[in-house]
Amino acid sequence: MRGVALIVFLMALLTALGCEAATTLGPTPTAAPAAIVRIGGAADYAVDVAARPEERRQGLSGRPYMAPDAGMLFVFDDAQVRNFWMKEMHFPLDIIWIDGQCRLIDWAADVPTPPPGGGDAAIPRVQSPSPARYVLELNAGEAARAGLAPGDTVEFLGALAGRYGC
Repeated sequence: MRGVALIVFLMALLTALGCEAATTLGPTPTAAPAAIVRIGGAADYAVDVAARPEERRQGLSGRPYMAPDAGMLFVFDDAQVRNFWMKEMHFPLDIIWIDGQCRLIDWAADVPTPPPGGGDAAIPRVQSPSPARYVLELNAGEAARAGLAPGDTVEFLGALAGRYGC
């Protein structure tokens, strides 16, 4: 019993200090369900959602890394040809284009980080090949590793279920 009390105390202390390690010991009973994007019925990604303009502008810029099997889902009100750039990115990405019918259109693989000191003109940019309503950013190489393919169905699960249309 003393061991359980110690673990509870340590988790509370780590949480109070803002340490991520507190969450690795397991979910709390009040934890909200994760936002999950499932592609092709098999590949699941825990995502942060960028649905508001200011969230889409920020995206993953400035983050030092992204966990494996994680991503960022960009949600738009309509389907258009989308342009993304790698401003202030610290790791390369696969950028997945998803249409309004929740189908994977295509992806830009291994989009590199900007070169040091290159200025805005040197920032890598990619464009969807056709109108996309959603864009999913994953760690570089993930699309190939997971065997994603154009036409794969995309589902929003967990905290995303019933929201945004997929």
